[in-house]
Amino acid sequence: MSGLRQILFVLGLGLFWAASPALNKLLGLEGVPVPHIVVAAGLGVGLGLIALQRAMGQRLRLRWPELLFGLGCGALVNIPFFLGLAAIRHVPVALMAVVTSTSPLWTYAFALALRRETFKPLRLAALGLGLASSLAIVLTRPGATLGNMDLWVLVTLSLPLLWGVYNNFTSAAWPADMPPLTAGIAESFASGLLGIPLALWLAWPQAGASALPGMGYLLLLVMIAMWVLERVCFFSMIQGLGPVTTVQATYVATPFAVLLGALFYAEKPDVWLGLSLALLMAALWLNTYAIRLQSGPKPAPAAP
Repeated sequence: MSGLRQILFVLGLGLFWAASPALNKLLGLEGVPVPHIVVAAGLGVGLGLIALQRAMGQRLRLRWPELLFGLGCGALVNIPFFLGLAAIRHVPVALMAVVTSTSPLWTYAFALALRRETFKPLRLAALGLGLASSLAIVLTRPGATLGNMDLWVLVTLSLPLLWGVYNNFTSAAWPADMPPLTAGIAESFASGLLGIPLALWLAWPQAGASALPGMGYLLLLVMIAMWVLERVCFFSMIQGLGPVTTVQATYVATPFAVLLGALFYAEKPDVWLGLSLALLMAALWLNTYAIRLQSGPKPAPAAP
């Protein structure tokens, strides 16, 4: 892959990730129920990936290993996805962007605990910097003290840990010879189908046809198209460039997500936010540098 194409892929994926917190918050402001988003995203992205696979002349083959993999990933991805969609309606975009960007570091921590990774001082130092980054922005928010922590701040703090669990499951359970697009299809449909009972219980009984937010659902359709493109970009980078280069999109995503929060939601940056961003960028760089130095088997594709 050429250097220019690599730069464009990193920028594209980073901008997709940057836009997600701000757009998810807008869905909340438009009144789209969280379970509706989970179901529509899962089924919509799954259909989009199937259409893309057919356009590429590939055939979908789902055996029991792929189906079980998709079911496990769908169940695990729905937990942080649902909680993140709910939390972004109550916390600033900047806080969400910075805290969740530490998920690669927590992925390493869980892999180390499960003995799927070896101890590396540089990566452990990166984990410490990532934790300091989250604490710098979370504990300096108004009213956010250890004795009086807002519920949604605590939910936000749990998200990178939940993504770490999901990433390790994806790596450990990846069936042999399964194409990345097949993984995305199996996971997306499982996520959407598993979300239907929750949507019926929490959302649809309370919403009459006249109460449905039309503009919100139009935005959701646009986001589904974006998520399909994001999955394609992500899997292409995993295959062509490897996970180390792929995770570098976070360097683009986090600062831009903070900027979008300031532009669209009047979130005023402060010195603590600047310090948190600096610590996060240092942690991600140190983590990436340590992976480059580390020799060993490449991990299976996993979502950030």
